[in-house]
Amino acid sequence: MKKQMGSSLIYKHEAGMNYAKCFERIIVGSCLQGPADVDTLQKEGVGIVFCLQEDKDMAHFKIELAPIVARAQELKIKHVQHPIKDFDPLSLRKHLPDAVRRLAAELRAAPEAVAYIHCTAGLGRAPATALAYMFFVEGMGLDDAYAKLYEVRRCHPQLNMVRAAACDLLSGEMGSGQLRISIKRPEAKTVEIAGLDVGWHERLPLVKEEEDFVLDRATPPGVYQYKFIVDGQWMACPELPSVDDNGNVNNLARVNPTPGTPDAERRERLMKKGAKPTEEEMQELRRILGV
Repeated sequence: MKKQMGSSLIYKHEAGMNYAKCFERIIVGSCLQGPADVDTLQKEGVGIVFCLQEDKDMAHFKIELAPIVARAQELKIKHVQHPIKDFDPLSLRKHLPDAVRRLAAELRAAPEAVAYIHCTAGLGRAPATALAYMFFVEGMGLDDAYAKLYEVRRCHPQLNMVRAAACDLLSGEMGSGQLRISIKRPEAKTVEIAGLDVGWHERLPLVKEEEDFVLDRATPPGVYQYKFIVDGQWMACPELPSVDDNGNVNNLARVNPTPGTPDAERRERLMKKGAKPTEEEMQELRRILGV
């Protein structure tokens, strides 16, 4: 997967749990591997363990959850499992609001506690959830929050999915748009795409139209990274818009909602780097999330 995505981020499970305190009440890190890790977190003042792993994530590394939960109960640490699918930007976007809502409720119920937010590597889902909390609930600018987090934990969560989730909350839905991608590869036999809204584990086949391969599909409004798989070879197309994310080059697609609607204006404004919701929008986000 690292080779396919061109990622420079490496998770070494055998090195044990790793983490960093990113905000006053939030630590972001990798997964707990056994009951002893609960004791380690207790020494850091953690009162809430917020797990974003699916059961299959833990099974892959042969992690037994029951002993971890039991030790957390012994130490009076609240363990919460709120699974979000890994390597799936649309799943992240869909589930971030509920994750933030639950996290906010747990922090509110234990006002002195520090929350430990983790996924598997602590490089994608966990930092995205921490940033969404700071953005949606605490009102911190997303880019400011990311800069602060990056100082202590070098990772590259899907910021565009956090922005899109905020827009979805404010509009009441993900919205609809149309995406068309075309690449000229006359000698190719098959061309597929990974990424976009389906994640890096899935592939979308392109249809050949003369010398071009074309993808034309309904896609929720947003900004998405993707790569082509041409006859089995992963690549970014230099002729199409791309993004260099810390040395990792992926193509970039922007899907816009129906022009002229209030949702289109808001999404165009809030999806830009450095953009912040208005005070009225912040109040509405907090109302929707119940905070």
